[in-house]
Amino acid sequence: MSSTACVLIVDSSTESRDILRTLLERQGTETLEATAATQATEILELQQPDLVVYNAECDPNPDQVETRSLGHTASRNDTPIVVLGTTKRQLSPLPTGHLVTKPYHYAPLIRRIEGLLRSSV
Repeated sequence: MSSTACVLIVDSSTESRDILRTLLERQGTETLEATAATQATEILELQQPDLVVYNAECDPNPDQVETRSLGHTASRNDTPIVVLGTTKRQLSPLPTGHLVTKPYHYAPLIRRIEGLLRSSV
């Protein structure tokens, strides 16, 4: 995996972002962070990371307008998204085949992220 790979972590939980950031940076991956979908959309437009890891619970709105906007921007930039969610959120409006259901373990999640980053190079 290239040391220039960049992952945008979107999670309202500081602890989850910290753990993911630490694990990814140990692998030589640059990280960006956002606490909400609207902030993530802005970062995605400006920074264009290689991958987004998105906690689907960051958008509390039932119509998921913020998530839809993030998904649209990611599609336009051709940026894959790994969605972290529960089974009730599996029908998220994000164009992704990369769903990781909660509760999840970090090791398999990191392996999936690394695999997606390798395949995008």
